[in-house]
Amino acid sequence: MIDEKYYLYAVEQMDRAVREKKKYNGWEDKPERICFYTGRPYAERHEVFYGSAKREISRDHGFQVDLCNERHDEIHKSTLRGKAESQKWRETYERAYIDRLIDEGASEEDALESWMRLIGRNYIQELTPK
Repeated sequence: MIDEKYYLYAVEQMDRAVREKKKYNGWEDKPERICFYTGRPYAERHEVFYGSAKREISRDHGFQVDLCNERHDEIHKSTLRGKAESQKWRETYERAYIDRLIDEGASEEDALESWMRLIGRNYIQELTPK
């Protein structure tokens, strides 16, 4: 089940990525970044999908979440909570991406196929790619 707070944040980040011409994860706006969990400023921008090509995809599509250092480290160190949160974000961004394509006229099947071409993996158990 997708958490509404996470979903609304994901949609906002995806909209931000569409608006921004230059894709970056730099320091320019770090003072204004607020941790999703704690509300603290100077948050790190975490790419939900990482690895060489996936990091760029995350930046291009806004699959990112702003995290304070402690929460960012927790996700990267793969603690039980970190793994669960990472999975939650991946499911949320997949759902938001698919919903956006459906809103634009795609079928759920076509939207899921597009997701699979982009990311290469399905994170939502209820959806079955062909």
